[in-house]
Amino acid sequence: MIMRWLKKREIVIYYLLYRKFKNDKFNIGLALDTLSPYFSKKVIKNTLKYMVKLGLIVKVNELEYRLISFDEYLSIVSYEYLKRRLTLRHKTQ
Repeated sequence: MIMRWLKKREIVIYYLLYRKFKNDKFNIGLALDTLSPYFSKKVIKNTLKYMVKLGLIVKVNELEYRLISFDEYLSIVSYEYLKRRLTLRHKTQ
């Protein structure tokens, strides 16, 4: 699976959520309260949905979410990227 790197907005949203909640559970209402001074409701919901799809945010149950560590996320993305680079490099040699 080829994954794109996060955009600045997504990194900032992750950072703001991490600064507030760290490893604690949170719900969409708390996330909206935290992020609404900076982003629209639509942007927040779409970004959270995308981050759940990526695995950066884990759905604990129907109403609660939890952030995974950014280090863990970078490990996953870097591994896939390096695996692809290794394959491409061997094909050209």
